[in-house]
Order: sequence, then C-alpha cells, then structure tokens
Amino acid sequence: MDQQAAELVRALAGVTKHVPEISHELLTGTMASERERAFAGLLLELADVLTTHVDNRERPAAPLTLADRVSITGRQLIAVAVRLRASTATSDQLHETAGLLVALAEVLRLYADKLPSPRPAEITDPPEPPDR
Repeated sequence: MDQQAAELVRALAGVTKHVPEISHELLTGTMASERERAFAGLLLELADVLTTHVDNRERPAAPLTLADRVSITGRQLIAVAVRLRASTATSDQLHETAGLLVALAEVLRLYADKLPSPRPAEITDPPEPPDR
C-alpha cells in the first residue's frame, strides 16, 4: 500500500470512528455546534484526500493541463471556504491556498496571451416552422 492509500485509510477510519455517536447526537438534537463543525472538518479532510487519491490514480504520469490545475485549485478553494465556515481552517491551510492562488494567477497570465482567439459563432437563420 502506498503512502497516499494509507493516508486515505487513516482518514476513513477517523471519520468512521465517530459516525455512530455523531448520528445519535444528530438524531436526538444534542450535538453542540462546535462538535458538528469539527466533524465537518473531518469530512472535508476525507473528501480532500479521496479526491487527490482518485486524481493521482487517473493521471499517474500525465502532466497537468491548465484545465487540471484550475480544477484542482478550485476544489481546494471550495474546501478552504467550507473549512472557514466550519471554523476548522488552519493558518497553514490558508497560507498554502494563498500560494496556490499566486501560482495559478501567474500561470493564467502566461497562458492568456498564448490562447487562440475564439472564433465568432456563425449566425444562422432559425429553422422554418413545419408546414401545417
């Protein structure tokens, strides 16, 4: 088992361990907001590890395209936004995300001038209605 798969199994185990008591507290309405936010953070971490794992399995040696990089950064931004909402974001996560955004902005600037201009859509007449 590679390190990434081991990390995924650890993240799964961390979530699974808490599911019975979390379920009970949610059903009985006894869960504190802080505890619910902490569990949300565990789920976010699991989603992040799982997404990274599947991305790496699908493209083990292929270089990342610009679209891949934008997609990955977008997922990371959403994850950080949810962590901020759940009050589980760490300073390191925010610094890492800031660095990713700076790098993405630089790459987008480089590629912006290299992309071909889109061709204008051809104007076509609307289809004639069928004879009645």
